[in-house]
Amino acid sequence: MKRFKIPVLALLVALMVLTPASAVFAREGQGQIGFWGGITEGVPLPMTTEQLILDATTGGRPDANITNMVYTEIIWLDGTPREFEGLMDMRVQNAGGRSANANFGTRTVSYNIRPSATTDEDLLLTRNVTFRVNWRRVGNQVIETYSVTRWTETVTIGGTVYTLDQSRSNHEVSIIRDITPGVTYYRGEISSRSVFTNDGTVVTHHVMGQIYGFASAWSAAETHRLHGMVEMANGSQVHYSIVPSVAVSKELQFSVSEPTLISFDGNYREVTTNQSGLNFVINARPNSMYWMPSSGRATIDSFNRFEQLRAPQLNHLRGHFAYQDIRRLFAMEIITVDPMHFRPDQAVTRAEFMTMLARAAKLPIDQAHRTPPAPPRNGRAQQVTLTFPDLWPNRPDYAYLRAINTAGIAVGRGDGHFHPDEIIFREEAYVLALRTLGLSNLGLEPVPLLIYVDNDAISYWALNDINAATRIGLIAPDNYGYLHPQSYLTKAQAAALINRLIEYMRHELMQDYTENIINFMN
Repeated sequence: MKRFKIPVLALLVALMVLTPASAVFAREGQGQIGFWGGITEGVPLPMTTEQLILDATTGGRPDANITNMVYTEIIWLDGTPREFEGLMDMRVQNAGGRSANANFGTRTVSYNIRPSATTDEDLLLTRNVTFRVNWRRVGNQVIETYSVTRWTETVTIGGTVYTLDQSRSNHEVSIIRDITPGVTYYRGEISSRSVFTNDGTVVTHHVMGQIYGFASAWSAAETHRLHGMVEMANGSQVHYSIVPSVAVSKELQFSVSEPTLISFDGNYREVTTNQSGLNFVINARPNSMYWMPSSGRATIDSFNRFEQLRAPQLNHLRGHFAYQDIRRLFAMEIITVDPMHFRPDQAVTRAEFMTMLARAAKLPIDQAHRTPPAPPRNGRAQQVTLTFPDLWPNRPDYAYLRAINTAGIAVGRGDGHFHPDEIIFREEAYVLALRTLGLSNLGLEPVPLLIYVDNDAISYWALNDINAATRIGLIAPDNYGYLHPQSYLTKAQAAALINRLIEYMRHELMQDYTENIINFMN
């Protein structure tokens, strides 16, 4: 019989690739590891070409169903931690009503966990659970309550078969999601009681704990912090804590061309990486089980996915402080102009900066406004309803500016106009970048603790967001301690800010939702 791999408390990195059937990304994020303390491979983020196809066909919303995910869970029913390895499917039905106009609804989410062809036959798990999910929207937040409508489960350990008694079992999950422009954050609670029978004997498994997670275009993570207790047939108990975690991200790496006789000196490659692992600690156990390990871990092994991206020729920018930032944004198609005509020290307009920001955050783009409208026929102009009198649909960047405005990132300059072709000032750009992360609450203090020599030059309306951006390290003073909030932003500075925003989503958010929670357990 397979015993759990022993012990060391650390989350290992497992790199992965999924089959095409499961290569989708649910923006809402939660649920891809289930609610039983297990882990999956994690759903990979779409690569650049996949994202462009999604944008063009579905507005950036792929199918939320996932199938044939490699799944690992610790089985505790006989009081000993044993590692089960199998497969998991998750299917969502009646997911409609998530449009901006819907404020409540119901859907069903079903999980099927089963052995795979390579599962150890001495340790088998078959679980089929259907949840009814009632949800409601309050502003930008969605509150969801999961209730079991169907639950069958059988666990085999050696020759002993445990069968779930659904009439005495229950599993409840409650989650709140905060949908900000560039990141969806969520947290929730799990409460479960599973009653199993075996030839008249009864084993009860209790689990309670928290869910933490986020999802963005560049990374996503979900970590559970659970506490469990198994009441065995002989009256003894085992208490444990377990932290399952899955994290996915996209990295950009530059690769130099090896052959001398080649027409380009190198290119970028986009690498999607998944990390899956769980740690456990046994808090209390019967004295008769003193031999049992007190801690352990499990991971899921897999591989990277790669996509080759171009590295444009920007020889005229070599030596510029923002050379790498600019080149990376070209590679990710966040900047799409002719590279030879890119002038890094020119002032960037509001429309140019917002277009880069919308592409970086992968905001949903209204397909009806992706291209300018056709010219009028028979001398009759197309009738349009304008949100701003200076923002017309015949602009090639209109779809991105509309997305920025719809997301609540930019709302004009207070005079009823959008001013798309005016230069953007640094404080405006910093505020828009921070709003994309949805972390304005981090700047809400009685007196903003700003660290700049020119604090007094910051506009009152920008204080909180600039304070938050400073607090998380998105912006920092120059070598002399200044921010220069009223200076215009150059294209090079815009590229550096956008790239820093992406790196923040790739790394700092990931660390806070995985390593920090796991270290808290230790």
